[in-house]
Amino acid sequence: MQPQGQRQVIISFRLEHLLGWGVTVFLCIVPIILWLHLHPVATIHGYPLDMLALGRITGLVGMVMYALNLIFATRLRFLERWFGGLNRVYIAHHLLGGFALIFLSLHPLFLSLRYIHVSLLQAALVLIPNGLTPFSALFHTKADAHITVLSQWAIFFGIIAFWGMVGLLLVTFFIKIPYRVWLFTHKFLGAAFFLAGLHILFITSDTTINGPLKYYIFCISVLGLIAFFYRLFMGNILIRHYRYFVHEVYLTPGNVTHLIMYPVSQKERMSYKPGQFIFVRFLDSTVKSRVTKEWHPFSISSSPGDDYLRLSVKGLGDYTNALPEIRTGCIAEIEGAYGRFSYTNIKNMNQIWVAGGIGITPFLSMAKSLPKDGYTIDLYYSVKTSSELIDWNNLAEIAELNKKHFRVIPYIGDQQTGHLDVNYIEKTSGGLKGKDIFICGPPPMMKSMRDQLKQKSVPGTKIHTEEFGMA
Repeated sequence: MQPQGQRQVIISFRLEHLLGWGVTVFLCIVPIILWLHLHPVATIHGYPLDMLALGRITGLVGMVMYALNLIFATRLRFLERWFGGLNRVYIAHHLLGGFALIFLSLHPLFLSLRYIHVSLLQAALVLIPNGLTPFSALFHTKADAHITVLSQWAIFFGIIAFWGMVGLLLVTFFIKIPYRVWLFTHKFLGAAFFLAGLHILFITSDTTINGPLKYYIFCISVLGLIAFFYRLFMGNILIRHYRYFVHEVYLTPGNVTHLIMYPVSQKERMSYKPGQFIFVRFLDSTVKSRVTKEWHPFSISSSPGDDYLRLSVKGLGDYTNALPEIRTGCIAEIEGAYGRFSYTNIKNMNQIWVAGGIGITPFLSMAKSLPKDGYTIDLYYSVKTSSELIDWNNLAEIAELNKKHFRVIPYIGDQQTGHLDVNYIEKTSGGLKGKDIFICGPPPMMKSMRDQLKQKSVPGTKIHTEEFGMA
């Protein structure tokens, strides 16, 4: 029966999540504040001035968003702390890329529209390079045409950067291409950003006449470029990588590939928390190998106490379906570990874990490392068929050894009348109040669980999810 009346809605935030987004929003607002200080709102009236103001503001904010987009792709540790996990950093990275596309698209559009009432041709000329000659005037500051030619070349760089950014971002958001091709196209993001920086710094505009605005855009542009080159060229030097060798590869029902890896030496052993994930690439030297050498993220399914590293990966795309072809002895380079999806990061020892399909992998790591006393945990493991259960015997053994503190509740789809839902969890676990809830599985399942938990008035600070993956 549906409960009557309105449920209490509890709004809660984690400080670690607010810090990252707070800094992001502040950095995006700064150029607006600086521009409005130079051009008070009272002085902006009339159609052309309105379009000019909107065009300049969207360009400045779009540039800041683009720079932050590049910075958030670096995987720097402080970003993970600010946002509450690397997966959330990449969510911010993705959103900023989308907003940067919108703002940078509006920038030339508004600048062009200010002439639309005069002439369609004049409006179009704003978007078409002209007045680029004489070329010699570009380098002779005393030449009469120097300022004009410099400004036109700055506009030219801006047009190239604009179409480059639009093309690259459209590929990212709307065109499905192989991951290898997508990764290659992203190497041109820095070139487009560099041209955009030249456009802003050399065009005759507010950034050339206002010191604070000029230096702010200059500094954040430089940081964006440094971040891009750091990730593209310096990653192998400055970022710690660990070398493991593949000891065993085997396939289990459900198209899940398990890889057992050992460190090449004790110095190469990586420390990690249960529930974390890594970026890995396999340096397979066989000519016919379909396993490319790009980095991919995978959750760790072994325990920090194990002397080996284990990955359990479901085949969902070309790359993951090719993993069974990896030969034993193959060297794997590992970066990490990342993520804050771990019971060790939560003070509350009364928890519920919800796994959907291959989302069991971080919970395998957590279950194997769970202390015998202190915690009270129910693990719900939802799969379509019993054959898809991973490490079931191991989980059952852990549950048997910790009867008072750890329960495993399987939920087999073809043996039930519907999907696993919060009502079932609430009833089986004797309520949700006072418990932290960890969820990992397919995105639709996690969204559904979050929505149901919020309808049950579970605070957002009590819900922990892991959303990451590339097939």
